[in-house]
Parts: sequence; C-alpha cells; structure tokens
Amino acid sequence: MWEQLWDVTRVVLMIIGALTVWALITAPVFVWVMRRMATHAPSAPPTAVDRTVHAMRATSWSQVPSWVKHDKEWAAAVVLLGSDQIGDQTMPYVDFPARQINWLGLRLAAADWPAQDRLLVEVAYDLAYGQVEDDDTPAHLRVTVADLATRLSATELDLVHEAVTLRSGR
Repeated sequence: MWEQLWDVTRVVLMIIGALTVWALITAPVFVWVMRRMATHAPSAPPTAVDRTVHAMRATSWSQVPSWVKHDKEWAAAVVLLGSDQIGDQTMPYVDFPARQINWLGLRLAAADWPAQDRLLVEVAYDLAYGQVEDDDTPAHLRVTVADLATRLSATELDLVHEAVTLRSGR
C-alpha cells in the first residue's frame, strides 16, 4: 500500500515539477510580449486620439474616413452611434480602431436612456446585425417602423435614412 501511495506521490510531484518548469520558460516570453504591446500602444488617452478615431462621431457619411466604407454594417452603426445626440453616451462602448462595439453593455446602458436615444442604438444594432428569430430582446426594446415615424425628429430620421442607405449598398 505504501508503495502505491509513493508511486502516486511521485507522479504528482513530477506533474508539479513539469508545470513549474513550463511556467519558468513561458513567463519571460509573456513579459516580453506584454512589453512589446505596451510600447506600440497609443500613448494618448482615448479622449485625445486623432480626428480619424473620433470620426465615430460623424453625423453624415461624408465625415467618416473612407476605410470605414468597406464594412457596411460597421458604417451604419458608426453613423448612428456617433451622432451628436448620443455620441458622448456611446463612446465608452465603441472601440473604433478595432471596429468592435460592446453591444451587450451598450444596449443594457441604453435601457435607461430617453426613448429616442435608445431607439437610435437599437436601429444601429438592427442595421449591423439584423433581428434574428430567436432574439430574446424584450418587445418594448424592439424597433418598428412606427417607432421611427413617431419618435424621431427630422434630423434623427435623416441619420437613420443615411444608415439604411449605407446598409443596402446604394
């Protein structure tokens, strides 16, 4: 019995030793990679990034950099989320250089916003990803044509129209 226990202990000690050696080898590599990434990261805080990053605040297609035009879904979302009306509220949820939007966080935050602001977020989401049949979005957060016609101002409707036009590729 003691012999079997010793065999198990030896195997456990060998595994622990192997993991320790692996950690000692990979730790310097990890530190080197993190330092390289830090030296290539922008030194300015996100609020001071150049105007192309802030093009997310564009209120018309002509104000968005040309490279954004290659991704219709992204462009439609950027035009709406970057509008003067909600741009300050949406900025924390948009990673413009990486072309990523934290939709979950943004939609949860927008639930407490005024209806017309929330509607712009939902239209941007819908244009970017479309509604799926198994979408579990509560009915009061879904966007309808009636919502667009009755809740948005002329300026907001123009933004939605421009985003729809971009999404359709026209």
